[in-house]
Amino acid sequence: MNRKKYRRWLIVVFIIYLCAFLYYLSYTIHTSIPDVWKLTVGEEETLNFNLPLTMQANGESLTAASVNGEKVPSDQINLDLNEPVSVNIEEKGTYHFSLRWMGFHLKDVEVDVVDEMKLMPLGMPVGIYIRTKGVMVLGTGAVTTYDGDRVEPSEDVLQSGDYILEVRDEPIQSIDDLTDILEQWNGGDMLLKILRNDETVEVRVTPVRTENSEYKIGVWIRQDAQGIGTLSYVDSENHFAALGHSITDVDTSQRIDISSGRLYQSNILSIVKGQNGVPGEMVGNIDYKRGQILGKIESNNDNGIFGTLSDDVQLYDESQALPVGFRHEIEKGPAIVRCCVDGEIRDYDVEIESLELGGSGKNRDMVIKITDEELLNTTNGIVQGMSGSPIIQNGKIIGAVTHVFVNDSTKGYGIFIENMLEH
Repeated sequence: MNRKKYRRWLIVVFIIYLCAFLYYLSYTIHTSIPDVWKLTVGEEETLNFNLPLTMQANGESLTAASVNGEKVPSDQINLDLNEPVSVNIEEKGTYHFSLRWMGFHLKDVEVDVVDEMKLMPLGMPVGIYIRTKGVMVLGTGAVTTYDGDRVEPSEDVLQSGDYILEVRDEPIQSIDDLTDILEQWNGGDMLLKILRNDETVEVRVTPVRTENSEYKIGVWIRQDAQGIGTLSYVDSENHFAALGHSITDVDTSQRIDISSGRLYQSNILSIVKGQNGVPGEMVGNIDYKRGQILGKIESNNDNGIFGTLSDDVQLYDESQALPVGFRHEIEKGPAIVRCCVDGEIRDYDVEIESLELGGSGKNRDMVIKITDEELLNTTNGIVQGMSGSPIIQNGKIIGAVTHVFVNDSTKGYGIFIENMLEH
């Protein structure tokens, strides 16, 4: 009887161990093995995952590929990821591999072989001004009617985060446009075309006549936003990226859909140091003179803001441009961050503490820690306004700063540069 119990316990322990191992393997694969790898054509890349896995090509013709320095036929490519392996693919294209453990298929991996890309890392503070698409609804509220009643005409019709695009087929581009229509309103329902969760829909609201004989629909709205951030890079065609995360509305915390935007010159006036529980910030001014416009903002998404610099603004310098470092090339350990906190763009020492190689980290792909004493003395670490500061390692631009840890201002998140390039 004791032997039976002992065997049962052994089986239970084995099952628990096996489940824990499979969970650990699944988690490790998710965090360490990206679904898509990018390799530079003709450049030997070393993969060092230290996992008991193999990768096998799924049949594409790779006539110019080598593994560990030796030419290998495409149907014989079998990479052992339990030890460092060097790969060199001399043909651009997209190739598919099967990731396996003990012969079992785990997932498919896509390998994109691309030309070498170079970017000019900047670290330059800029003023940011954006106009919303239509006008953005912050919330709804009650109004007092001509008869003295309190009503909320837009309740359950409009929602926080909606964008009013048209009223009776008339485009709405500003608060003034909506105000002008309401000033001429004579009663009845109002047909609104709105953008909600990336979908255009039509709703009806009935403006109410107020005690001042004005018509109102009871909404709080916004048409623009502004702030200070950091330019991450510019490419050879004058396209720029900044922030490494989206611009969100301070009231709704939602990403702002923009119709247009501009970059302006900005001067940092002072630094509010970060403290545990309270993030610091860069305090500066924005020069809104037309002659100080640096460029046009064309997109605001989870990976940052993107656009084109003005023709007379030339920040790209081929001699100073750096190759793009893809995620599999990034290592835990020393790196530098380029930013401007005292009127001069400088490089400061940081430490990359962890990496989220698999999946999308939603601009939280790595954890960095400020180690540079000079930067720590000035800011206590990462402060608001440093978002977008480029991260450089081993002579390559690998990412940008995105967020600060509220409870530890010396640490923060960064985004992979390859994710910013996919905007």
